[in-house]
Order: sequence, then structure tokens, then C-alpha cells
Amino acid sequence: MGDRAYAPASKPVPVRATNGTANGGAGGPPRPAPPSVLPGGRVPPPPMYRPKPAQSRPPPRRPRRSARGWCCACCLWLTLVLVGLVLLGAIAAGVFYVVYRPQPPSFAVTSLRLAALNVSDSDALTSRIDFTVTARNPNEKIAFAYGDMAASFAADGAPLGDGVVPGFLHAAGNTTVIRGAASATAATIDPVQAAALRSRKSHAMSAEMDAKVGFQIGRFKSKRINVRVLCAGFSAGLAKPTPPPAPAPAPDAEPTVVVAASPAPARGRAPRSVVRTSSSSSPSSSSGGGKMTPTDAKCKVRIKIWIWSF
Repeated sequence: MGDRAYAPASKPVPVRATNGTANGGAGGPPRPAPPSVLPGGRVPPPPMYRPKPAQSRPPPRRPRRSARGWCCACCLWLTLVLVGLVLLGAIAAGVFYVVYRPQPPSFAVTSLRLAALNVSDSDALTSRIDFTVTARNPNEKIAFAYGDMAASFAADGAPLGDGVVPGFLHAAGNTTVIRGAASATAATIDPVQAAALRSRKSHAMSAEMDAKVGFQIGRFKSKRINVRVLCAGFSAGLAKPTPPPAPAPAPDAEPTVVVAASPAPARGRAPRSVVRTSSSSSPSSSSGGGKMTPTDAKCKVRIKIWIWSF
């Protein structure tokens, strides 16, 4: 047979493998996919570069004050305000003192009568006291307005009686005579004090008067505050009964009239008026009789604000 000639074999066409290998070759990184072709055989342009917008920076934060700093600032301002108020009050008080020269009123128990005193075997006390208190206002431009005054008396430390004197206006430069009465009815006292009252004829007395007082300057009226008057250092005994009054003179007898001339006032100074005030029960209507015993017991005035006394 004759020899047959064969055409040379063409080169093998590479086959793209889906698992990353081609023609049994070794594995390698996958090749990028060819760019998609637009109609007409054109290659799409690369994507445009768009720079990112610059981010705006937040404003710097102020450092916050701690709670301790706020507390110190509040304490400082509060101290300054208090110091300012104290200075203003001191200046106002100084001006007020220079202009008006205020002085406290003075009190004195000028007379007292123990009209009745009875202590029963069961230590029940029944008593009655008639008293006279003189109040003086040394101020020339300041008046005092007193509310109802509660008076209480004690003898040898035992409570002897209570009474109320109606309020009054104590004018500037005025002397006021206060007459009142205090009593107790079947009040139980301590047995030791009851024995002391039975055994003694003269008793060491003390008085305590409480009232709300405000001052007045012209039309200005202040708020009333509690004032306590303490009196001690005087004694009293049971008053003797008063003898019956003398019979009236005969109609044909000529009546006797006594006229007392008042002293002339000092020159350059206005005379001070004397005002008398009395409680609801006058001393003349009390039982037991007897004259008022003059005393010279000085009293101390105490101003009471809440729980403090000055």
C-alpha cells in the first residue's frame, strides 16, 4: 500500500476551567473577568474618581465644672450676700440710734396688798392680790403699744394667783400707773409649800408679767414681740380687815373740801402726764380689806424671741 500523508495537527485550544485550573494545570489566583463590551465593540471607560467630602469637625467642648466648683461658687456668693445684709442692717441701726436714742421702758411694783390667803388641809390654795405697777417711758419720740398683760404672782416659791391687765398705749415721755388684781381658787399646791404658807406671816413675793409689745414712731407701727417683766425683792403679809367706814356727817354740818395744788412744771420741758389703767376687777371691791403696802421693787425687762431671752 502506498503511504498516506496526514496533515499536521493544530495547536490545542485552551479550555477555561471553572475551578481555577485550565488544561489540568496547577491551581493559581483567578484571572479577572474581561470587561464587558459595549455594543459596537467599545470598551466602557473606567469609573470616575469621586473624592469623599471633607467631614466637618465638631466644635471643641468646654470643660465642665465639677459639682465641687459649683458648691464653692454658691457658698462664696451666699457669704457675700449675708455680709452685705449685715452691713446694711448695722448702718440702719446706727442711724436709728443716733436719731431716736431708744431706751427700754422701766417697771416697778409700787404697792401690793395680799387681800386673802387661805390654805386648806388638803393643800388647796385660795388667794387674792391687789397690785399697782408703775411703768415709765423715757423716750421722747417713741411710744409703746402693749397688748393684754398676763400677771402671775408667787409667794415663797408657791404660785399665788394669776390675773390679766388690759392692753394700753404707753405714749412717749409718759408714766403709766397699772392697777390690777390676781387670784387663785382652790388651786392645789405642793405640801411643802403649803406648810410654809401656813407657818409664815410675811412672804417673799415675786411677780412675772408677759405681754406683746410693739413700738410706734409717728404713723409707723412695728410688729409686736414678746416681752417679760420680772419683779422680785419685796415681801407682803395678809392684810388686816378694814374698819367700817365712818358715818356720814349730819346735814347741817359744813362739808370740808381739801384742794391740793399741783407743782409747777420745770421750765423748758413739757410736763409728763400720768395715765392710770386698771383691770376688770378693781382693788376696792376685793374682800379682806386693808391698805395697799408700798413697795419699791424694781423689775427687769426681758425681750423673748422664740426660745432666746435678752
